[in-house]
Amino acid sequence: MQLNSINPYPNITKLIMQDMQYVSARPMRDFRIISAKSGVYVYKCLYDGAPAVAKYSEKEDDRREILNYRILAQHGIPTIKTLALGKATLVMEDISLSEQWRLGIPEDFVDVDVAKSLARWYFTFHENGSAVSELDALYFEYDSITKENLEMLITKLPEAAGLFRFLLSRIDRLSELIFKPSFTLTYNDFYWSNFVVRKDKQAAMMFDYNLLGKGYRYSDFRNVCYSLSESACSAFLDEYGRLYLEKHGYTRSEAEQAERQIDEVAASLFSLISAFQRENFPQWAEYAKNEALDSTLLSKAKELLL
Repeated sequence: MQLNSINPYPNITKLIMQDMQYVSARPMRDFRIISAKSGVYVYKCLYDGAPAVAKYSEKEDDRREILNYRILAQHGIPTIKTLALGKATLVMEDISLSEQWRLGIPEDFVDVDVAKSLARWYFTFHENGSAVSELDALYFEYDSITKENLEMLITKLPEAAGLFRFLLSRIDRLSELIFKPSFTLTYNDFYWSNFVVRKDKQAAMMFDYNLLGKGYRYSDFRNVCYSLSESACSAFLDEYGRLYLEKHGYTRSEAEQAERQIDEVAASLFSLISAFQRENFPQWAEYAKNEALDSTLLSKAKELLL
């Protein structure tokens, strides 16, 4: 994206500097907007004279990313270097100027070496994430699967009313199953623009933790492999499985199968609920609508609940 040297949001940069004065005496200047979307503003700037990226969030929900960076640091999970964390602002190193790291690119989706490096990050993320004391309080996608939201889906997609009525009749059992697997941290927003790669491809890590929460390891596997090529997905899963077996002495096959069966129902429901809560139905949720309309989701739900 071309940088705009003119700051179109002077009130936001003023708020950033006000926020930062409580956590750091280091000066910030030369703000250049990178993006401004849905109340989240990202700037390039100079922090104490060095290149940096500052991210300011207007909404309280988006500010959870700052807490998430603190949680990851406390539990030894690699992240982009953070220079300062305020109440609404986080200041990070500028990866575009790093000698060691680069931003992700679309070609990384077919790169086996990058996939293996991502698997190593996800393994540390999940292993250390299972011990996070704040886990219970974190965002969980499937909290949205409620009686009220299933009733909303009947009004939004009446052609699939039979599916939603079936789920409503077994909502207690569905909720019980959703909370049965072991939870860990989940990233929930995998895409090439959300990770960085070491220039020798021997390491990689995700950033942009606004949607980070708790959930199943399988849910992250699904998100990752949806984007990766077949060979890169295989490399990712093989490397993750190798690390797990090496550490624990056994595989996750049984736990993963249980998570998969629940996730195949819950993920589609979450997509539909999220999509119909928007002004315009998004393209990324079309798969879930199709599953609801062609009875695929009903078949999965019956297999899970009957």
